[in-house]
Amino acid sequence: MKFVNKTVQKFAVLAAILGAGFVTGCATLDENMAASRKEHLVAGKKVQLTNFRPYRFCEVALITGTSKSNAIADFYNSTGVDDCTPERFAALDKKKIIEETGSREAFLNPSRYWLMDDFWVYEAGVDRTFGDIKMTWMGVVPVQELEKAVTKGHYVPGYIYRNTQYKFNKGSEVYLLDAPDGEVFVMQSFTNDVQKEVDVNHIKDVGRLLHLPPGWKFRTVVLDRDLIVNQERTNNLAHVFQDDLKNAYQGSDGGKAFNFIP
Repeated sequence: MKFVNKTVQKFAVLAAILGAGFVTGCATLDENMAASRKEHLVAGKKVQLTNFRPYRFCEVALITGTSKSNAIADFYNSTGVDDCTPERFAALDKKKIIEETGSREAFLNPSRYWLMDDFWVYEAGVDRTFGDIKMTWMGVVPVQELEKAVTKGHYVPGYIYRNTQYKFNKGSEVYLLDAPDGEVFVMQSFTNDVQKEVDVNHIKDVGRLLHLPPGWKFRTVVLDRDLIVNQERTNNLAHVFQDDLKNAYQGSDGGKAFNFIP
């Protein structure tokens, strides 16, 4: 992402701010989302990378809003414009970022690696530098959905808005989680920020490291055809979450987000 960062935190501070510290404002969530897109989106700007698996990136999300119900997170991502090494990410100063941007909070998503083969972002925006890392605006997310899908726990899918497409090539290995209700989630990126044992050569073994809730199942599949993941049939809403090692997944969403279910 966008979509989308110790670094990925439980947002205890954010929860306190959103729950009690904001002054109730007039703007609605939809109005704040629309205003953000108008301010940051660059008409016609896209990001496209092919045959790039694995690709290292990180993210910074700036939190704004005047109430918990209308708070938004603008996501900036280094994909395509910079190489976010763990060392460069560690040098980011969250407090300084908040002060310099005038944000209520900031969400720093540590160095991680894309697992798809081809990647398209159909809506991209302005570039901005955090520390010495250049990043591109790639979307805006309601903070309540961000908390649900990423910061408040694990294995709790939430919906985020984005206009992207991923392709996992025929013959590629993909890593899947089957939810108790039957939805299939494909790992879109991994990180070794939590577990150093996780690397691109051992993702297929990550299932033994996960603390899966009852009814969840991890499996590895070698694709017999290309797997396409996009939001064309989901109103640009992606069903996403993180596992307890902070690896990120997107769901099939009733088969609407995948061209087939592996």
